[in-house]
Amino acid sequence: MNNKKQFEALLYSAIGLAVMFIVVVGFNVVCAAFKQRVDMTAEKLYTLSPGTRAILKKIDTPVKVRFYCTQGENQMPVFVKTYARRIEDLLAEYRQASGGKIVVEKYDPQPDSDAEDSANLDGVEGQMLSNGDKLYLGLAISCLDAKASLPFMSPDRERLLEYDLSRAISQVITPEKPVIGVMSALPIFGQPMNPMMMRMGQQGQEPWIFITELKRDFTVKQVEITADKIDDDIKVLLVVYPKDISEVAQYAIDQYVLRGGKVFAFLDPLSIVDSRGNQMNPMQQAASSGATMDKLLKAWASNSTSAKSSPIAIS
Repeated sequence: MNNKKQFEALLYSAIGLAVMFIVVVGFNVVCAAFKQRVDMTAEKLYTLSPGTRAILKKIDTPVKVRFYCTQGENQMPVFVKTYARRIEDLLAEYRQASGGKIVVEKYDPQPDSDAEDSANLDGVEGQMLSNGDKLYLGLAISCLDAKASLPFMSPDRERLLEYDLSRAISQVITPEKPVIGVMSALPIFGQPMNPMMMRMGQQGQEPWIFITELKRDFTVKQVEITADKIDDDIKVLLVVYPKDISEVAQYAIDQYVLRGGKVFAFLDPLSIVDSRGNQMNPMQQAASSGATMDKLLKAWASNSTSAKSSPIAIS
């Protein structure tokens, strides 16, 4: 009788172990199939933004990312080493989210090595440390004949790490820059220096920073405030403070929208920049200024049926 009970106990134990084995194997198979990760960090450091995922979905040709990172306990400060691991972890997320279209290669550019020569050819720059060693921490991204590089990835830009990397990938997968039109009554494109200004010791005005930044990723066209037509190759039109915009220009914008164009309009009722022309009483000048597109706003408000499908954004 005791032998029978011992046999049943052993049998049930064997069955239990077999069931547990099947459950564990099945769980691993399911996890491997879905390949999902859970980001437990407070700031979601390893969760890619929707914008990044949209860029990765556009990749139809493998993109090679060469990560140049100096190795060695004495060659890299601790905080830089932590940041380098952060970069490497983020690159792993990019590789997974792209379905393998992002190919990551890691190099250690030691002095007088092939890896250092490759880094210099890719535009990745070494930073001199206090002990005389060079520290490399940069990326080179390439797709077919298009190339982009991040010469040195400073820990000061950690919050912009995903932005910088996604921007570089976008540049190499879309070598032909989209065209953006910018219309404004303000001197956002800068003002050239003329002989009169030179005699008075004044210098020309540089373009505004946001115009300079736009030109890094887009072909930027200046659209006059009096334009009677918006070019068809313009994908998006930025209208920034269109003071005294003519009815002809408003009609041109309306026709552009009807043709499928997209408009971002920034209408400011009180512009400090515009008020600087009146140095004696800038607030009086500002109070009388302002930018609107009254006819267009009325027409769009009456014809708009759905804010979600509207090609117009007004701020």
